[in-house]
Amino acid sequence: MKKTTRNSFHIILFFPHYRCCPLCYRKFEKESEGEQLIRDMELQIKGPDYRRKIDRDLTLLQEKFEKCLNLKPIHSQLQDLEDKDIPLLKTQMKQLDKEIVQLKNKQTDIEQELNDKICLPLEQCEQIKTDIIMLNKYINERKDFQSKINICQQKLGK
Repeated sequence: MKKTTRNSFHIILFFPHYRCCPLCYRKFEKESEGEQLIRDMELQIKGPDYRRKIDRDLTLLQEKFEKCLNLKPIHSQLQDLEDKDIPLLKTQMKQLDKEIVQLKNKQTDIEQELNDKICLPLEQCEQIKTDIIMLNKYINERKDFQSKINICQQKLGK
């Protein structure tokens, strides 16, 4: 298509009787001026290839625009999260951290109390353990002596 357009310009510009501009009828002194005019006109008159390129570019831009429109709800959700939910969650986390610290302190206190309740009797048991062992030994010796005394009394009483 471009070739035929160029040829038709060329024919109009350089037909033997018409050595002038077809629009303003200005005469050309050199043939190069006519060639330059043809190039300029061809640049200004864009063919179907240019239209297809423009249509493709327009389609790409429309797709980008639609993607941006699709991102708008996501952006608003992000904004909501940043403005409302995240600060709320941060305050809840701080409260939970305080609660955890309180519970840990309470746990430590309870452990200490239990330790005191359990360790005191254990210490007392350890202290009287040797006494109990000695008491058992003396009780056994007493039984032995009692049985020996009974045996001796039986021998004497006969």
